[in-house]
Amino acid sequence: MQTLPEQFLDLVPLCEKWCLANSAERQHTRVHSSMEEINAFHAAIIDRAPAALEYLSTRTLGNLTPAEGNLLSLMLSLAEIGPAIEWFGQPRVIDGYEEEKFPITLEIPDLDAQTL
Repeated sequence: MQTLPEQFLDLVPLCEKWCLANSAERQHTRVHSSMEEINAFHAAIIDRAPAALEYLSTRTLGNLTPAEGNLLSLMLSLAEIGPAIEWFGQPRVIDGYEEEKFPITLEIPDLDAQTL
């Protein structure tokens, strides 16, 4: 079972679907989710996002605990579904190409320390 930092345990039910390993998985999940699912995720997490981001801002990539990594994954999923709610009104980009036509060629691990 996936877990989160203690003050975010109320969000654990979201982890099964939305704690995803990378941007390709986040995009795939957005595209293959219904707007009902996307809206439910958004409603469940949007009010908790400021506290989660504040919490994560005190941590260092590359040194996150599994629980902190899950919290970051939820925030990245929120960023992924944001445009579907705010701009598109649907899971896919309006008048866009099929996402599968643009494979990710360089994947930077979400939880690894970033270096210049």
